[in-house]
Amino acid sequence: MNFQELIWREPWLAPVALNLRNVIPSQLLDTIGVTPDGKTLYYNPDFWKSLKRPERLAVQIHELLHIVHLHAKRRNGRNGELWNVACDIAINYIIERAGYTLPAGALLGENDTAEHIYEYLKSNLDEPKGKNAKSIYSSAGRTRRSDADKTGAVVLTDDLLAKNLDGYDGWMDIETLEAVESAGKLAGRGSTPLEAAFIPAPSKGDWRVVLQGLVRSVLGDDLDYLSYEFDEFGICEDILSPKPVAKICVLVDESGSIEDELYARFLGELSKMARFARVYAAGFTDGTALYAVPLAKYRRTMTGGTDMRPAYRQACQEGYDCIIVLTDGCLEFPGREPKPTIWAMPESRQRKWEVLL
Repeated sequence: MNFQELIWREPWLAPVALNLRNVIPSQLLDTIGVTPDGKTLYYNPDFWKSLKRPERLAVQIHELLHIVHLHAKRRNGRNGELWNVACDIAINYIIERAGYTLPAGALLGENDTAEHIYEYLKSNLDEPKGKNAKSIYSSAGRTRRSDADKTGAVVLTDDLLAKNLDGYDGWMDIETLEAVESAGKLAGRGSTPLEAAFIPAPSKGDWRVVLQGLVRSVLGDDLDYLSYEFDEFGICEDILSPKPVAKICVLVDESGSIEDELYARFLGELSKMARFARVYAAGFTDGTALYAVPLAKYRRTMTGGTDMRPAYRQACQEGYDCIIVLTDGCLEFPGREPKPTIWAMPESRQRKWEVLL
């Protein structure tokens, strides 16, 4: 499988196509599927061989539109199978209106958002428990089956995969989001019917993606949540060979101004980092010395205080590669930053490494 014709026909999708790190043949899928992070595409070789050339192009576009429309992100806890169907219906309308030919068995499109279609399906199809969404929609007769195709097979409805190549289910990948942003900018310059129909989602930064990007900008790709690549047998040679391990110190404001929900989400993201780095955490109060413990053992004390300089200076001397500070910004900042430092602050606009949470 290659994307040469797609890039020639729809150059605005080139950043997303070139961002795919892996295109993997697999008999485990009936048709084709893309991972939540937009980095890996699996396809069934028999299915691919059965398609005509125009259908292959439309299927590739279908998968890339899942990525550019951020369907993995927008799921938000919805039923995965029904959400997949809703997304397929929404993008198939766009694909057909642009003049491309989807294969027999693909769902008919509707001119509506995936969210609205999902609610309609949920309310009107009365999905029974244990019955999968594609069988419901097939029984409703909503595919484009030709007279020659009497099997009733529905294609592409299982293509929003649940896991990434490394087994993690997160959708967040800063490179993919940058590729989607680039595609949106290119779509505004071109003239094909497909790109004219694409309306980029309003830009709204996700603090976890920003934090991941900033950490990687400091430490490089050795700290990459999604860096491990598995072969077709599920073997990852990278895991068998030693890799440099980053050492991170996290300093947490103990003044009590950080809300519990925000604190919990922040620690949750750090836990993901801890899969590929040694992460230590310590609270700081007025003038306290550094007492950093492994992230899993850290518990904040809410004892107050705004002077984190002694703890910060000590962290800079103890061999950490990067320091992350969670604070409300109302504190005594150090005069200099001898180690790469990321300041994670809900509101402050004072620091160069700020992350708006």
